[in-house]
Amino acid sequence: MKIVDWKILPELGVSHDSSIKKKTLIGSGEIPQLMMFSTAVFTPGQSVELHKHDTMFEVFYIQKGKAIFEINGIKHEVNSGKCITIEPGELHRQSNPFKEEVHWIYFGIATD
Repeated sequence: MKIVDWKILPELGVSHDSSIKKKTLIGSGEIPQLMMFSTAVFTPGQSVELHKHDTMFEVFYIQKGKAIFEINGIKHEVNSGKCITIEPGELHRQSNPFKEEVHWIYFGIATD
């Protein structure tokens, strides 16, 4: 059993851009196949470069605000209350071109 208090977790930079901050609730290796379970905040103008994960699903649930998720060259505006799943091998990037922060919860599931 493990209880984590989100309020006291350290804010760490995401691997794609250290200025984008996340809090990891469950880290890699704690639950088999779960790569991470985290929250993140993108401030206006922040973005992540185009990338892919060959052996991981990523799932994002937008809590507040909205963001652009570009998946395989197609842009999707995803706003609060929506959940988006990115499959292994899909080229993707996220950005916040809007005037307010976007907050999301996300996790990754390994396929290998």
